[in-house]
Amino acid sequence: METGETIHDKEPHRPPKILANYLVSALDIEDEISNGIYLDYLNPKNWPEGIEPEVFTKIRTRLTVLIEDTKRHKKIIAALTKTPTQTR
Repeated sequence: METGETIHDKEPHRPPKILANYLVSALDIEDEISNGIYLDYLNPKNWPEGIEPEVFTKIRTRLTVLIEDTKRHKKIIAALTKTPTQTR
């Protein structure tokens, strides 16, 4: 590899249909993470009994940041799926 090259520079370009499928899969993963993990843990019933309210508040704050990041990721991925050939 020459200076400044990455392994991705040596890979053949994937057809747009394959790229679109990867992006759709990524979007599905983002949905699963957001809805199946983060939102579940926002409910104090899903945590051990006796967790201090202050600790849960900190956890909720951090999970909210992750949920908002996931929403942004979903928007980016959704936009990429509309124009997969323009992503290179």
